[in-house]
Amino acid sequence: MLTRYRHLFLLPLLAVTTVALAVDVPANLPKRKAGLWEMQMGSAGGKPQMVKVCLDEASDRAMYEMGAKIGGSVCSKFSLSVNGNVVVADGVCSLPGPQGNIVMTSHSETRFTGDTAYQTQGTVKLDPPVNGNGEMSVSNGGHWVGQCTAGMKPGDMLLPDGRTMNFKDMGQQ
Repeated sequence: MLTRYRHLFLLPLLAVTTVALAVDVPANLPKRKAGLWEMQMGSAGGKPQMVKVCLDEASDRAMYEMGAKIGGSVCSKFSLSVNGNVVVADGVCSLPGPQGNIVMTSHSETRFTGDTAYQTQGTVKLDPPVNGNGEMSVSNGGHWVGQCTAGMKPGDMLLPDGRTMNFKDMGQQ
């Protein structure tokens, strides 16, 4: 898949953290345990990438809110429901494509195992298809691995290439 269209798949991967159209993040969303998390990202149509993220309660909430901001800016419809440890998200979003806008319809279900792990399964439909891909499965997840390593602060992400960046700074660039 072309690198420039990878952003098409960020929304379903953030589905657990996304609400749209100025809706507040629900208070009953499952919370992740403070500490270091390994999170699989980008598994739709490409090789999965593992990132490590240092979270505390405030940065966990900030990650949900960042998803809300992204979703609200590009999605015409979005529903999010929480039933115990399962978060179901459905969305219809319009994204820029090579020949005009692409309508992305997504459905995902994220199951939390306590506050130490989650797994997301979902589908994404693209109209028109991108590079021959009109429908694909999405799978990602994460698990708590322990305390944040020395020098990491909440919001820091250790990327596969070894760089560290803080996701809370991403919206300020």
